[in-house]
Amino acid sequence: MKYIIVDLEMNSVAGEYSEERKICRSEIIEIGAVIMDERFLVLGEFKTLVKPQYNAEIYKRYETLTGISTQMVSGAPTFATAYEMFVNWCKAYDDEYEVYAWSENDYNQLVAEMALKNCASEENMEPLKHWFDFQKEYTEKLGLERIMSLEKALDYAGVTFEGRMHDALWDAKNTAELFAIVRNEERCNAVLKTVMEVLKPKNVGGTIGEMFNFGALMAQLA
Repeated sequence: MKYIIVDLEMNSVAGEYSEERKICRSEIIEIGAVIMDERFLVLGEFKTLVKPQYNAEIYKRYETLTGISTQMVSGAPTFATAYEMFVNWCKAYDDEYEVYAWSENDYNQLVAEMALKNCASEENMEPLKHWFDFQKEYTEKLGLERIMSLEKALDYAGVTFEGRMHDALWDAKNTAELFAIVRNEERCNAVLKTVMEVLKPKNVGGTIGEMFNFGALMAQLA
């Protein structure tokens, strides 16, 4: 069994495409992923920019967020080609695999964009048959009801985010690091046991982040 951790970055469909926006409001502009083995060791990486088809530019707010400019995606493959590249990369390891992303948003985006661009073939749908929401798994592991950002989840585990946030490959790499901790019982107990003990018994007003500095807590436990 292999574990694929994927992340997507998006840009809005332009307002003049009103009918298209009813199907899908955003387009993927970057796909990043890593694949791990049963020991949670990274075997390979995948990254590609994607050229949007329903917007002539990357809006400034998304360029600031992701570092991806209109010029950068001008020569990139379209979604159909880029996603096919990702599917082939998944299959290249010739093993069963599961796909994980931080939140259900990426799954929903792929389903909607494949519908918009008429590329929901059986082969393209295959990764979605093995897709899981790791954000939900992590939140349930800590006994929380509210979802959280990847940065906060890493902080709870005493892990410093590496690289640039909202870069698809770096987000995937950091999610993979957290995945490796949660899925390894010994590491999970060592890193998250104290956090879970603090979180689960209490149900009081305010947020956990306001009550505790988990980065400092993990530093003391290290």
